[in-house]
Amino acid sequence: MSNAQGPAKPPTILQKIYAQRQRDVEVAIATPGTRPEELDAYLEMGLAPALTSFVARLMDNPSTGTISPSLSLMAEIKRASPSKGDIAPFVNPARQALLYAQSGASVISVLTEPTWFKGSLVDMHLVRRAIDALPNRPAVLRKEFIFSEYQIAEARLWGADTVLLIVAMLTQEQLARLYAYSLRLGMEPLVEVNNAAEMQRALEIGAKVVGVNNRNLHDFSVDMGTTSGLVDMVRERDVILCALSGIQSSADVQSYKAQGVNAVLVGESLMRAADTKQFIKELLAWPNV
Repeated sequence: MSNAQGPAKPPTILQKIYAQRQRDVEVAIATPGTRPEELDAYLEMGLAPALTSFVARLMDNPSTGTISPSLSLMAEIKRASPSKGDIAPFVNPARQALLYAQSGASVISVLTEPTWFKGSLVDMHLVRRAIDALPNRPAVLRKEFIFSEYQIAEARLWGADTVLLIVAMLTQEQLARLYAYSLRLGMEPLVEVNNAAEMQRALEIGAKVVGVNNRNLHDFSVDMGTTSGLVDMVRERDVILCALSGIQSSADVQSYKAQGVNAVLVGESLMRAADTKQFIKELLAWPNV
Protein backbone atom coordinates (compact mmCIF):
# COMPACT_ATOMS: atom_id res chain seq x y z
CA MET A 1 0.00 0.00 0.00
CA SER A 2 1.29 3.46 -0.90
CA ASN A 3 0.68 6.91 0.52
CA ALA A 4 1.49 10.52 -0.34
CA GLN A 5 5.11 9.93 0.67
CA GLY A 6 5.52 7.04 -1.73
CA PRO A 7 5.41 3.25 -1.21
CA ALA A 8 5.52 2.08 2.40
CA LYS A 9 8.86 0.55 3.35
CA PRO A 10 8.81 -3.10 4.39
CA PRO A 11 9.62 -3.64 8.08
CA THR A 12 13.27 -4.15 8.95
CA ILE A 13 14.48 -7.30 10.73
CA LEU A 14 14.60 -5.40 14.02
CA GLN A 15 11.03 -4.19 13.56
CA LYS A 16 9.83 -7.73 12.82
CA ILE A 17 11.54 -9.11 15.92
CA TYR A 18 10.21 -6.27 18.08
CA ALA A 19 6.64 -6.86 16.89
CA GLN A 20 6.88 -10.60 17.60
CA ARG A 21 8.35 -10.06 21.05
CA GLN A 22 5.52 -7.67 21.90
CA ARG A 23 3.06 -10.44 21.09
CA ASP A 24 5.08 -12.97 23.10
CA VAL A 25 5.19 -10.72 26.15
CA GLU A 26 1.45 -10.07 25.93
CA VAL A 27 0.89 -13.82 26.20
CA ALA A 28 3.25 -14.16 29.18
CA ILE A 29 1.63 -11.21 30.97
CA ALA A 30 -1.79 -12.83 30.62
CA THR A 31 -0.66 -16.28 31.77
CA PRO A 32 -1.39 -17.30 35.38
CA GLY A 33 1.91 -17.70 37.20
CA THR A 34 3.81 -15.17 35.11
CA ARG A 35 1.56 -12.12 35.41
CA PRO A 36 3.37 -8.88 36.30
CA GLU A 37 1.93 -8.73 39.81
CA GLU A 38 3.17 -12.26 40.43
CA LEU A 39 6.69 -11.44 39.27
CA ASP A 40 6.63 -8.38 41.53
CA ALA A 41 5.57 -10.56 44.45
CA TYR A 42 8.42 -13.01 43.83
CA LEU A 43 10.89 -10.13 43.74
CA GLU A 44 9.49 -8.70 46.97
CA MET A 45 9.85 -12.13 48.59
CA GLY A 46 13.55 -12.09 47.75
CA LEU A 47 13.33 -15.12 45.46
CA ALA A 48 15.70 -13.74 42.83
CA PRO A 49 19.18 -15.29 43.07
CA ALA A 50 22.20 -13.32 44.28
CA LEU A 51 23.82 -10.92 41.85
CA THR A 52 27.42 -10.54 40.79
CA SER A 53 28.63 -7.17 39.50
CA PHE A 54 28.57 -6.90 35.72
CA VAL A 55 30.95 -3.94 35.83
CA ALA A 56 33.41 -5.62 38.18
CA ARG A 57 33.50 -8.80 36.12
CA LEU A 58 34.17 -6.88 32.92
CA MET A 59 37.21 -5.34 34.59
CA ASP A 60 38.65 -8.76 35.46
CA ASN A 61 39.93 -11.52 33.17
CA PRO A 62 42.80 -14.05 33.12
CA SER A 63 45.24 -11.41 31.86
CA THR A 64 44.35 -8.78 34.48
CA GLY A 65 47.46 -7.78 36.39
CA THR A 66 49.87 -8.93 33.70
CA ILE A 67 52.26 -6.62 31.88
CA SER A 68 49.98 -6.36 28.87
CA PRO A 69 46.41 -7.20 29.86
CA SER A 70 44.06 -8.20 27.09
CA LEU A 71 40.37 -7.50 26.69
CA SER A 72 37.65 -9.23 28.66
CA LEU A 73 35.34 -11.70 26.96
CA MET A 74 31.57 -11.80 26.85
CA ALA A 75 30.98 -15.32 25.52
CA GLU A 76 27.62 -15.90 23.91
CA ILE A 77 25.36 -18.92 23.71
CA LYS A 78 23.55 -18.66 20.38
CA ARG A 79 21.63 -21.46 18.68
CA ALA A 80 20.66 -19.50 15.57
CA SER A 81 20.34 -16.01 14.12
CA PRO A 82 18.26 -14.23 11.46
CA SER A 83 21.30 -13.75 9.23
CA LYS A 84 22.97 -17.17 9.60
CA GLY A 85 20.08 -19.51 10.37
CA ASP A 86 20.98 -22.50 12.56
CA ILE A 87 24.40 -22.22 14.20
CA ALA A 88 24.26 -24.79 17.01
CA PRO A 89 20.57 -25.67 17.46
CA PHE A 90 21.21 -28.59 19.80
CA VAL A 91 23.81 -27.00 22.08
CA ASN A 92 23.61 -27.83 25.76
CA PRO A 93 23.59 -24.29 27.20
CA ALA A 94 24.62 -25.36 30.71
CA ARG A 95 27.62 -27.36 29.46
CA GLN A 96 28.59 -24.56 27.06
CA ALA A 97 28.41 -21.98 29.85
CA LEU A 98 30.61 -24.07 32.10
CA LEU A 99 33.16 -24.40 29.30
CA TYR A 100 33.10 -20.62 28.77
CA ALA A 101 33.55 -19.99 32.49
CA GLN A 102 36.45 -22.43 32.75
CA SER A 103 38.03 -20.76 29.71
CA GLY A 104 38.11 -17.35 31.38
CA ALA A 105 34.96 -15.58 30.16
CA SER A 106 33.95 -12.62 32.31
CA VAL A 107 30.35 -12.62 31.08
CA ILE A 108 28.11 -15.26 29.57
CA SER A 109 25.52 -13.85 27.18
CA VAL A 110 22.42 -15.97 26.63
CA LEU A 111 20.01 -15.35 23.76
CA THR A 112 16.48 -15.79 25.10
CA GLU A 113 14.53 -14.79 21.96
CA PRO A 114 12.74 -17.93 20.69
CA THR A 115 11.62 -17.30 17.10
CA TRP A 116 14.80 -16.19 15.30
CA PHE A 117 17.49 -17.14 17.85
CA LYS A 118 15.85 -20.30 19.28
CA GLY A 119 16.65 -19.29 22.85
CA SER A 120 14.63 -19.25 26.07
CA LEU A 121 14.58 -18.18 29.69
CA VAL A 122 15.08 -21.85 30.56
CA ASP A 123 18.43 -21.71 28.74
CA MET A 124 19.47 -18.75 30.86
CA HIS A 125 18.26 -20.35 34.08
CA LEU A 126 20.26 -23.51 33.39
CA VAL A 127 23.33 -21.45 32.49
CA ARG A 128 23.10 -19.71 35.84
CA ARG A 129 22.64 -22.99 37.69
CA ALA A 130 25.65 -24.52 35.94
CA ILE A 131 28.07 -21.76 36.95
CA ASP A 132 26.54 -20.60 40.22
CA ALA A 133 28.94 -22.38 42.55
CA LEU A 134 32.10 -21.32 40.70
CA PRO A 135 34.41 -18.89 42.49
CA ASN A 136 34.21 -15.45 40.88
CA ARG A 137 31.63 -16.77 38.43
CA PRO A 138 30.96 -14.90 35.18
CA ALA A 139 28.09 -12.45 35.10
CA VAL A 140 25.03 -13.62 33.16
CA LEU A 141 23.60 -11.33 30.48
CA ARG A 142 20.06 -11.71 29.19
CA LYS A 143 20.54 -10.98 25.47
CA GLU A 144 17.08 -9.97 24.42
CA PHE A 145 14.93 -7.36 22.70
CA ILE A 146 13.76 -5.59 25.82
CA PHE A 147 11.06 -2.93 25.76
CA SER A 148 9.31 -3.36 29.12
CA GLU A 149 10.01 -3.58 32.84
CA TYR A 150 8.32 -6.97 32.76
CA GLN A 151 11.18 -8.48 30.74
CA ILE A 152 13.74 -7.06 33.16
CA ALA A 153 11.85 -8.55 36.13
CA GLU A 154 11.82 -11.89 34.29
CA ALA A 155 15.56 -11.63 33.73
CA ARG A 156 16.26 -10.91 37.40
CA LEU A 157 14.12 -13.81 38.62
CA TRP A 158 15.56 -16.30 36.15
CA GLY A 159 19.17 -15.56 37.10
CA ALA A 160 20.50 -12.68 34.99
CA ASP A 161 22.99 -10.21 36.43
CA THR A 162 22.46 -7.73 33.60
CA VAL A 163 20.23 -7.09 30.61
CA LEU A 164 20.65 -5.65 27.13
CA LEU A 165 18.99 -2.34 26.21
CA ILE A 166 19.10 -1.62 22.47
CA VAL A 167 18.98 2.12 21.82
CA ALA A 168 17.80 1.63 18.21
CA MET A 169 14.49 0.08 19.27
CA LEU A 170 13.65 2.39 22.18
CA THR A 171 12.51 5.98 22.55
CA GLN A 172 14.65 8.07 24.87
CA GLU A 173 11.88 7.97 27.47
CA GLN A 174 11.76 4.16 27.28
CA LEU A 175 15.54 3.90 27.42
CA ALA A 176 15.83 6.10 30.51
CA ARG A 177 12.91 4.37 32.27
CA LEU A 178 14.16 0.84 31.60
CA TYR A 179 17.71 1.79 32.55
CA ALA A 180 16.47 3.20 35.87
CA TYR A 181 14.31 0.14 36.55
CA SER A 182 17.21 -2.20 35.90
CA LEU A 183 19.35 -0.26 38.35
CA ARG A 184 16.58 -0.52 40.97
CA LEU A 185 16.84 -4.30 40.64
CA GLY A 186 20.62 -4.09 41.12
CA MET A 187 21.58 -4.68 37.48
CA GLU A 188 23.77 -2.31 35.47
CA PRO A 189 22.60 -2.81 31.86
CA LEU A 190 24.63 -3.24 28.71
CA VAL A 191 23.44 -0.38 26.49
CA GLU A 192 23.83 -1.16 22.79
CA VAL A 193 24.49 1.48 20.13
CA ASN A 194 25.33 1.46 16.43
CA ASN A 195 26.15 5.10 15.57
CA ALA A 196 27.14 8.45 17.06
CA ALA A 197 23.57 9.63 17.66
CA GLU A 198 22.76 6.45 19.59
CA MET A 199 26.01 6.75 21.54
CA GLN A 200 25.03 10.25 22.59
CA ARG A 201 21.66 8.96 23.78
CA ALA A 202 23.38 6.22 25.82
CA LEU A 203 25.69 8.78 27.43
CA GLU A 204 22.74 11.05 28.24
CA ILE A 205 21.20 8.40 30.51
CA GLY A 206 24.54 7.79 32.25
CA ALA A 207 25.27 4.33 30.86
CA LYS A 208 28.41 2.84 32.42
CA VAL A 209 28.73 -0.08 29.99
CA VAL A 210 28.20 0.65 26.30
CA GLY A 211 28.37 -1.98 23.60
CA VAL A 212 28.89 -0.92 20.00
CA ASN A 213 27.19 -3.40 17.70
CA ASN A 214 29.15 -3.77 14.48
CA ARG A 215 26.00 -5.34 13.05
CA ASN A 216 23.23 -3.01 11.91
CA LEU A 217 20.08 -4.57 13.34
CA HIS A 218 17.88 -3.16 10.60
CA ASP A 219 19.57 -5.05 7.77
CA PHE A 220 22.11 -7.22 9.71
CA SER A 221 25.09 -5.96 7.69
CA VAL A 222 28.41 -5.95 9.58
CA ASP A 223 31.04 -3.20 9.60
CA MET A 224 33.96 -3.83 11.97
CA GLY A 225 34.84 -0.13 11.81
CA THR A 226 31.62 0.83 13.62
CA THR A 227 33.20 0.39 17.05
CA SER A 228 36.40 2.13 15.98
CA GLY A 229 34.46 5.18 14.83
CA LEU A 230 32.84 5.70 18.24
CA VAL A 231 35.81 5.16 20.57
CA ASP A 232 36.64 8.84 20.87
CA MET A 233 33.16 9.64 22.22
CA VAL A 234 33.94 7.76 25.46
CA ARG A 235 37.72 8.10 25.69
CA GLU A 236 37.66 10.61 28.56
CA ARG A 237 34.60 9.14 30.26
CA ASP A 238 34.14 6.52 32.95
CA VAL A 239 32.57 4.09 30.48
CA ILE A 240 33.42 0.47 29.75
CA LEU A 241 33.36 0.13 25.96
CA CYS A 242 32.57 -3.22 24.40
CA ALA A 243 32.71 -4.31 20.75
CA LEU A 244 29.83 -6.54 19.73
CA SER A 245 29.49 -8.80 16.67
CA GLY A 246 31.82 -9.88 13.91
CA ILE A 247 34.89 -10.61 16.07
CA GLN A 248 36.60 -13.70 14.66
CA SER A 249 40.36 -13.40 15.13
CA SER A 250 43.09 -12.25 17.49
CA ALA A 251 43.83 -9.48 14.98
CA ASP A 252 40.33 -8.09 15.58
CA VAL A 253 40.92 -8.15 19.33
CA GLN A 254 44.37 -6.59 19.14
CA SER A 255 43.07 -3.80 16.92
CA TYR A 256 40.29 -2.98 19.37
CA LYS A 257 42.68 -3.20 22.31
CA ALA A 258 44.96 -0.60 20.68
CA GLN A 259 41.97 1.69 20.23
CA GLY A 260 40.95 1.52 23.89
CA VAL A 261 38.10 -0.99 23.79
CA ASN A 262 37.66 -2.89 27.07
CA ALA A 263 35.77 -6.05 26.09
CA VAL A 264 34.44 -8.03 23.15
CA LEU A 265 31.28 -10.08 22.75
CA VAL A 266 31.77 -13.19 20.64
CA GLY A 267 29.02 -15.61 19.69
CA GLU A 268 29.04 -17.39 16.36
CA SER A 269 32.81 -17.96 16.24
CA LEU A 270 32.72 -19.58 19.67
CA MET A 271 29.70 -21.72 18.86
CA ARG A 272 31.45 -23.05 15.74
CA ALA A 273 34.92 -23.53 17.30
CA ALA A 274 36.25 -27.09 17.26
CA ASP A 275 38.23 -26.47 20.48
CA THR A 276 36.46 -23.69 22.37
CA LYS A 277 38.99 -23.29 25.16
CA GLN A 278 41.96 -23.08 22.79
CA PHE A 279 40.10 -20.71 20.49
CA ILE A 280 39.37 -18.35 23.39
CA LYS A 281 42.98 -18.45 24.61
CA GLU A 282 44.30 -17.60 21.15
CA LEU A 283 41.60 -15.01 20.43
CA LEU A 284 42.30 -13.02 23.59
CA ALA A 285 46.06 -13.81 23.84
CA TRP A 286 45.52 -14.86 27.43
CA PRO A 287 48.06 -16.76 29.58
CA ASN A 288 47.22 -20.33 30.57
CA VAL A 289 43.74 -20.46 32.07
